[in-house]
Amino acid sequence: MLTINMWSRKQGEIKRFLECYYDRQVAVEVKTTQWECVFSKPTEAVDMISALIDNSDKYQISMCIQVNNGQLHHITIENHNDIIKGIFQLFYNENVMVMN
Repeated sequence: MLTINMWSRKQGEIKRFLECYYDRQVAVEVKTTQWECVFSKPTEAVDMISALIDNSDKYQISMCIQVNNGQLHHITIENHNDIIKGIFQLFYNENVMVMN
């Protein structure tokens, strides 16, 4: 299990990002300044991480991840490639074994 946590000081920013990411309206209030999503298949979180980092010039949002109930890891432009690589190293083989 992997949890993505987002927060922003700018109201409406998280809603704006999520609606762009999902390409549809989302049930998130404009006032929301914190949001989290739990992925039971952690490798599916990579797309959201990449989308926020790739568009970090458009959104004032901070993001961190948490594996199971472990430590929070802040995701930045500088470390996102290592974090994504780590997610695949930790969980890719696990997902392949479940599918077989």
